[in-house]
Amino acid sequence: SLHRFNPPALEQLWLNDNPLLEELPSEIEFCKQLRVLDLRRTALSKLPREMGRLKKLIEIDLRETPFAAATGVGATDTDGLVESIARKDRRENHRLEMLEKVVNGVYREVADTREGQYLIPELVQAVCDEFTDLDELRNVVRNCDRLFPTELRQARNPRRAAKRLHDDFTALRRQNEKKKLSAELELKLRAIYYDVIEPESVEGIIKGIYQGDWAVEKELELEDIHFLIKNAPRLFPDDPETITGPGIRSAVWALQQSLTDDREEVIAKVKLAIMSNLYPDREPADVEAVARAVGKLFERDAFATKKELEEMKKLAADASLHFPAEFQLAQENPQAVRMSFKRASAASAAMGM
Repeated sequence: SLHRFNPPALEQLWLNDNPLLEELPSEIEFCKQLRVLDLRRTALSKLPREMGRLKKLIEIDLRETPFAAATGVGATDTDGLVESIARKDRRENHRLEMLEKVVNGVYREVADTREGQYLIPELVQAVCDEFTDLDELRNVVRNCDRLFPTELRQARNPRRAAKRLHDDFTALRRQNEKKKLSAELELKLRAIYYDVIEPESVEGIIKGIYQGDWAVEKELELEDIHFLIKNAPRLFPDDPETITGPGIRSAVWALQQSLTDDREEVIAKVKLAIMSNLYPDREPADVEAVARAVGKLFERDAFATKKELEEMKKLAADASLHFPAEFQLAQENPQAVRMSFKRASAASAAMGM
């Protein structure tokens, strides 16, 4: 047992050359100070999920083990391995907590039935498989009573029930986020129309923006509402009496299209600059791909920002200073172009230029 070795103080554990060692005990988690773990030439084919709780572990050597043969993991990327195990550990903890909550909550009346004993664990596992994001899975655990079907018979196809639950979760999350954004948009409107609009009328304006005939018009998604709030001074008219829901939505689409066009224009300028001065013998499509890869690194938002456009225009003007002479280098490492530009900008700022 690991307890014989005072686990809290153990920093190095050498278990190599032990062909009878097929698994590590879950108590490995109590070795809080463990930094080095040598498991070479053992019979280990799996690692306990509790290993993901060892925050100080910096080296695991698994060479010449069934685990290494199956996963390709040997003596490298200990951080990645520990993080992977930690994710599995958190996922399993979420599964166990979810199972306990639904057994003692929404399905407590049927948990001890034959169907409940079989179907509830199957449904919980299907839900865990449906949610790959751990933060989302944690939120599902918190909202089990609201999300799981009230009648267990509705989950006799666990995979289908899990998919419906995922859809309900997404709708609920978007609804909650929309409420938060409504409050933020209300504050923004009150600031824009200070002293010229009655506070109680703001709610009606927001309602008109959110509601429409979606059979003939595109609905504002959450990302569009974020965009609306960020660009409110540009999108709302001077006279609040002229505000209409369709008018604001049209203004959002028009501004987004304009910023998309602006982004395309500066990418075209960069493409023209490097094709004319550096890569005249290359295929236009290949040069454009490089310009787009570099441009992607200058993006700060889903739509072009003023700073992004200014930097891209300057990049086009000084393309010969930042793009490598060899086209292949530009293809393989667009980040180097971005770094060259940043260094030049920092140097100019330091000189007060």
